[in-house]
Amino acid sequence: MREFQRSFQPIQLQVHQEQAQDDAVDWGSKEWGTHRFHIRQLMNQALEQLQVKDKAVVLGAGTHGDLDLPELANHFMHVTVLDTEPNALEEIIDSNGGLLASKIKSITNVDYTCLDQVQFYETWEEMLLNQAPAADMAAYIKDCAFRVRHREAFPQWKRSFALVVSSSVHTQLFYIHALTQFAGYADQYAESEVRVVLEALAYLRNSLITDYNKLLMSLLKPDGKLVMWSDMIRLDEQHESLLESLYQLKTEEQRVHFLFQAFGQYGMEPAVLGLKDIHDHLESANQTFKCWVWMTDQDKKYITAGFSGSFRE
Repeated sequence: MREFQRSFQPIQLQVHQEQAQDDAVDWGSKEWGTHRFHIRQLMNQALEQLQVKDKAVVLGAGTHGDLDLPELANHFMHVTVLDTEPNALEEIIDSNGGLLASKIKSITNVDYTCLDQVQFYETWEEMLLNQAPAADMAAYIKDCAFRVRHREAFPQWKRSFALVVSSSVHTQLFYIHALTQFAGYADQYAESEVRVVLEALAYLRNSLITDYNKLLMSLLKPDGKLVMWSDMIRLDEQHESLLESLYQLKTEEQRVHFLFQAFGQYGMEPAVLGLKDIHDHLESANQTFKCWVWMTDQDKKYITAGFSGSFRE
């Protein structure tokens, strides 16, 4: 992948924070400190550059997200939170009552990909149940990439938001669910046939990722700001040495070169494609790039990267 010629923020290791002593929702002050610290910096960079702060939207917030939603609501008249799956966010917001409940709206079971509009999952499941030929399934999967491209996920919100936030969505789009479905039927096909189907699924995945980035652009007002981040490299035993090599480098230029070379070689494909495509559409001026290491609740460690900036017209 082409290297990113942007300022590099030093990677920081996750700092252990004491567990909360009460039942209040942790919006980032007690847990995942390093992770949310960098996200707050990306957010603050965008907020400082916004002239009007009326509406914001967060895609992929999860149960309570990687960012401080009440703090975000303090800056905007209204915040819309979108998720592909049900979560407890609406209940949490309602329990707080007052201004927070009136300023944050949670919408779940949304479809970023438009695959639901073309009944992809129903047809895909039917083809698997009927043991359709691999070539037919591959042709159908690839055709869906073109069919959804003519659909709109949220036409009612085009150019509606001063701030658009994407929280680790690229690695969650479509692919994992489709692979899980196929896994239950893969033994019905020869190895070469499995490969044909997997290549088609990867083709559709890549198309959906670039379509998702176009969706982010469509939601922004002309002078709006984007903040996005994604887990890039899973730091298992095989990749742990990457940090040691990175910390030994002396200059920012060397670290930038090494880091994005590592993304291209070891990064999760959806994250790499999504981040590079976003970068290629962002204005170079007033852009912030950050990279950090964090550990999830499942004790998985990742190198994560994010941008704050504006799309080119």
